[in-house]
Amino acid sequence: MNPSSKTYDVGGVAMPRPFKLVRLGHLGLWDPAIARCQTNFIDLLGLRHTDNVRTPNGDVMGFFTTCNTDHHALIAMDPTDTDPVRKSYFDAGITLNQLSFQVNSLREINDAHSFFISKGVQISRIGRDLPGSNWAVYAFDPDGHRVELFYGMEQIGWSGVSKPEAMYHRLPQTEFQLPQRAEAEEVREAREQGIDLGSGFGSLSQLPYTYDVGGVLLQRPFKVSRVGPVRIFVADLDASEHFYTDIVGLEKTQEVMYQGHRCVYLRAGSEHHSVALIPLALRAQLEMSPKTTMMSLGLQVQTYAQLRAARAFLAANGLVEVPFPAELHPGVQYAAHFMLDDMHRIELYFDMDQIGWNGEV
Repeated sequence: MNPSSKTYDVGGVAMPRPFKLVRLGHLGLWDPAIARCQTNFIDLLGLRHTDNVRTPNGDVMGFFTTCNTDHHALIAMDPTDTDPVRKSYFDAGITLNQLSFQVNSLREINDAHSFFISKGVQISRIGRDLPGSNWAVYAFDPDGHRVELFYGMEQIGWSGVSKPEAMYHRLPQTEFQLPQRAEAEEVREAREQGIDLGSGFGSLSQLPYTYDVGGVLLQRPFKVSRVGPVRIFVADLDASEHFYTDIVGLEKTQEVMYQGHRCVYLRAGSEHHSVALIPLALRAQLEMSPKTTMMSLGLQVQTYAQLRAARAFLAANGLVEVPFPAELHPGVQYAAHFMLDDMHRIELYFDMDQIGWNGEV
């Protein structure tokens, strides 16, 4: 359903809103146990540590990890010293720090900001994110989950080193003046200023490379290739569905009736779903943690054999496998579910149905 009859020129195509989501980009968690998160993300799941966020006295209050060349795919942040609005949401059980979707142009970020305001959506902030270098606008859904639309993402190449902090130029939290200069100009300027382009953060796990994974020796018998769907509990399914479809622009793939409750599966791109909206009433029925509204977070591995190996590896390393109704992960045939801690559940999966030109499952 279109939010109005008005259309917008988005890169030369008429769209019902002034931006278009092209993919699920990255995810973030709130968790005060940052050291435990680092162990889980890096040592157990094999994500690559790409950067840190520090307090003024130098303590790590958050960190970035990736499974590809994007600066970050999965983030963890300590909510203790965050702003009062986000802290209040965390205290109410919103442990999903951010749910981020990529758009194709910087102009779409500005236009999305104005569009959200016109629809009465609560804005968290707008600006340029550093570390990571992506330009972004953040808005809250009806429950307080923070949705990010971003343009651009720092890429980390063969050296495994992120952008040096000396190149950070923070912008005010307002709509950007357009056009902005190209990234190449920032690199040229850094060279002229004598900044060592190889002086950024880089960290490799010290675990031995002992597992043959498709012909390559790795530190564990699987490789996470992308972050996958997020399933969240929502208090008002109709209000959340309106927000994510009519305002944010996700497309509905499928509805599932489970124990008398309607569950909605939404996508950005061709993947069966990027987000699932699950009625909050099911949380207790499914015996899931009352401390969080995040039902599960997906991590895709590369083959079915790797999924089986990952299941055995994580169980052997202390993670608890938990049941999950197959009816609640449509589009995913093979999956294993583990608790990272007493709140957060991950779904390891091998493959997901793709939606073609006709829009049908």
